[in-house]
Amino acid sequence: MHSVHQDKYAKMTRSAMLAVGVGEVLWDRLPGGDEIGGAPFNVVSHLARLGYRAAYLTAVGRDPLGDAAIDQMASQGIDTSLVGRADGIPTGLAQVTVAPGGSPAFVIGRPAAFEHWPAGERDQVIAMRPAFLVYGTLAQLHAPARARLAAIAAGCPGAVALYDVNLRDDWWSADAVAELIKLASVVKLSVAEARELAPVLGVAWTDDAAAFSADLAGRHRLRGVAITAGPDAASLWLDGAFASAAPPAAEVVDAVGAGDAFAAGLLDAIGQRRGAAAGLRRANALGTLVASRRGAQPPWDPAELTALEASSAG
Repeated sequence: MHSVHQDKYAKMTRSAMLAVGVGEVLWDRLPGGDEIGGAPFNVVSHLARLGYRAAYLTAVGRDPLGDAAIDQMASQGIDTSLVGRADGIPTGLAQVTVAPGGSPAFVIGRPAAFEHWPAGERDQVIAMRPAFLVYGTLAQLHAPARARLAAIAAGCPGAVALYDVNLRDDWWSADAVAELIKLASVVKLSVAEARELAPVLGVAWTDDAAAFSADLAGRHRLRGVAITAGPDAASLWLDGAFASAAPPAAEVVDAVGAGDAFAAGLLDAIGQRRGAAAGLRRANALGTLVASRRGAQPPWDPAELTALEASSAG
């Protein structure tokens, strides 16, 4: 279990802080072509663009898509020393369709190499002394993977551990979610996920986001709870303070990866010691920036993010 206060990183610069993602890397097969993705991977990719050091623990197949995934990671400045190769299992691939309003639907192939991320990297991750651990549900669906993640988390007590729930049909279970939240210091979930998972997580669902978040945080000793709602108001409970705000107005091109960008903005805010209101502005701004462009990792630069964030400061 991670401590409520992460003062160890209070005065560190972004370049001195390492984000380690654990889990799925896959290719999103979109109407316009293949793009690398996977929710935790997208988060650390955005953090790398903001100036953090980044590494990713996953597995790819011994196939052309696996070679291309490693090349893509390296080109984004992400440390690939934790990436394994799965024998006889293909690199992850998701068929993605985007509705007229920009909402994506995913059909993920199985088996997938990312389900078999390397078991022997615990000590290497711990030695890296990460500031952030980022994980979701897909790659930790099976109990052995959750046990390996738990061992990593236990060895990194100073890290902010973000659990981005990110449920996908046929790729989650109540038992998995209940175990994974125990490793987290911050959890991010959508309104729909919060409503569905409330009984699993031992809390009562209520439309009062502040009350729900405080209840969830108290029950699971969380530092933060973020709840997203697409173009509607998102909320953030962080270190006992609560904020709610709508994201900046923008035309949604597609929402693929918008939640992952929100999560990256949230971690950046935590790393830079922002409070709930300022942290939510940053998370909303980065999520909106990505949703306004095609793909999960469209081009953007920090100056654009700062400008969009300032426009919503009110």
